Amino acid sequence: MDKTRVIFEVIGYVGTALVLISFLMSSVYKLRVINTIGSAISAVYGVLMHVYPTVALNATLAIINIFFLWRHFTDKSEKIYSSKATGIEDGMVRFFIEKYADEIHEFFPSFDAMNLPGNVAYLIFSEDTLAGVLIGQKSHDGVLDIYLDFVTKTFRDFSVGKFLYRELSKDGVNKCRFLADIPKSYVYLRKVGYKRVGDYMELEL
Repeated sequence: MDKTRVIFEVIGYVGTALVLISFLMSSVYKLRVINTIGSAISAVYGVLMHVYPTVALNATLAIINIFFLWRHFTDKSEKIYSSKATGIEDGMVRFFIEKYADEIHEFFPSFDAMNLPGNVAYLIFSEDTLAGVLIGQKSHDGVLDIYLDFVTKTFRDFSVGKFLYRELSKDGVNKCRFLADIPKSYVYLRKVGYKRVGDYMELEL
């Protein structure tokens, strides 16, 4: 086997490996990004080896992924996500917290799932799927002290948070606050715009 063919085969294996790895991703966004790269590389391999059914299949997969990624970034706030304000005793809130209790404790170790704090909860949906829950204490002056802001792994790409905080401003919230003792959520809070102010992480809406 000559060196050129070996290089071509390596390209093919890399593309195939990335496509397979993409299906291990819990995030739909990461799945599509990695799958797009793998499909593109596999399409190149097909061209090099003159295997045109492989080119057609992988090029089509790449185009489909790019389309959904484009829709993810352009239409998500209007067409994919929706939110509903409710009480902390809402059955869906309780169900969600019980289902993801272990993960919630990992990110919010001081959150008391047995005795829910606050006076308001927001359910975040992606089409028909419950993607996350926010629980807090909303005051009359528009300040929302947040005790829990949690989304499932599938939607953990910051887009849900950015959508929700836009929705909160429409619901009369002008400032959100977290006590600054949640290190595993620090990157997320910074990403959506929070800044440290004393003992709090604050976000002006």
